[in-house]
Amino acid sequence: MKNKINIKDITSLVLSAGLMLLLMIIVIGDFYVALHENRPVDESVINLLQMAVTGVIGIVAGYLSGKAVESTNGEPQNEIS
Repeated sequence: MKNKINIKDITSLVLSAGLMLLLMIIVIGDFYVALHENRPVDESVINLLQMAVTGVIGIVAGYLSGKAVESTNGEPQNEIS
């Protein structure tokens, strides 16, 4: 069985990595502002972080559940068939 990288692999990787990078930038920025202004961390940023992590889990779960399996003749086949 050959390990080929298809568009679903790249799309899932880019979506997950991009979302995690964006979250890190937002959280680090808010922590930085909170530290310099001597105020508590904004509750909406924590809520955003929780919801986005749930989204990343959804992206990865959707990718893994929709991944095609190779049949004996090399054609992709759905797992449920």
